[in-house]
Amino acid sequence: MKIIEITKAERLINKLSARVEDMPFQVQQAWMFSSYYIEHYLQEHANNGAGLNFKNTTLMAVGRLDWLLQEARLTLTKLFSEADIYTLLDCYQGDIFFPDRMNAIASGLCNHLGIELDEYKISSLAPLIDKLCSLDTVQRLALVDALEQTWHRGMRKEKMEPREFLESIGILLK
Repeated sequence: MKIIEITKAERLINKLSARVEDMPFQVQQAWMFSSYYIEHYLQEHANNGAGLNFKNTTLMAVGRLDWLLQEARLTLTKLFSEADIYTLLDCYQGDIFFPDRMNAIASGLCNHLGIELDEYKISSLAPLIDKLCSLDTVQRLALVDALEQTWHRGMRKEKMEPREFLESIGILLK
């Protein structure tokens, strides 16, 4: 029985992956590095006896993710300044994050700015790097989602300033 469920999850991933090929490279990359987690979640949750098929399991996961993001955004309120957000947006211009990359926000920023990670304490960005390093997993998820949404939906699609957009999704800046 488990082998059949794995095959169904793999087939769904492959079917969805074919649709991603027409998307921008960053989306393809994020999909590729996220597919393990997608497949793992579906294997554990779809057709597990609770009455949820793959489609309904996916929709349930999206609902749970949205709830998690809303809750986590509250913990980011007043944590970052507008300058912090502009620095992060400059570094991650339109990036689409995948799960493992969320653990490297601070080191990615140091790399972008040419700061050696072991020497960041003497840079002017030490307070921002310290904030990034102190975020827990859920806060990192909420931050990267906010950066993606700010860049793509807020700034590009809706032509909003970052502060205004972040406030609209429940994150207040200092």
